[in-house]
Amino acid sequence: MWPWSHAAVGYLCYSLGTRLVGRYPTVGPTAAVLFGALLPDLVDKPLAWVFGLVPQGYAVAHSVLVAVPVGIGAVVLAHQRARRPLGITFAAGYWSHLLGDVVFGWLQANPHALGRVLWPTVTLPPYDRPVVARLGEYVSVFTGSQTTADAMTVILGASVVYITVGVWFVDGRPGLAPIRRTLERSYDESPEYDE
Repeated sequence: MWPWSHAAVGYLCYSLGTRLVGRYPTVGPTAAVLFGALLPDLVDKPLAWVFGLVPQGYAVAHSVLVAVPVGIGAVVLAHQRARRPLGITFAAGYWSHLLGDVVFGWLQANPHALGRVLWPTVTLPPYDRPVVARLGEYVSVFTGSQTTADAMTVILGASVVYITVGVWFVDGRPGLAPIRRTLERSYDESPEYDE
């Protein structure tokens, strides 16, 4: 899955979870779930793509052997600081990322779908083509030059993102107000220039 799909799945899990307990999404937990959902790629993709320390972008942070204790640790730490929702949403976002990679790999009939989350017990083979080519293949789906199966996986991923944006609007766009206030404050404090 691409990062935007992970963020979308993490937010959908959070939004659904809050509704199940009779609440609505708020700013802090929204940020925590998004950070958790993106963390594995923020760690492992640079290790593979930039530094070449691992053969694929599924390594340390994608491993259940790391994700489970980190998630539990985040929940315990947040609970001790009276911020339990932040720990829970971070863990939910983090774990949804791993689950998403396995399910998406399975949908693509990838033989290494489960291996993506079993580092270091499973080390995946190196990528068969550069990352730039993979992104190009993703974009080429929109030009109609890919197979039906490839197009369906891209359409599925894009659909999740579009649905999530709709859910985020229904939820009241948590996270947007603080950004808007910060931008307005910086605009109000900036000197005016007359020509």
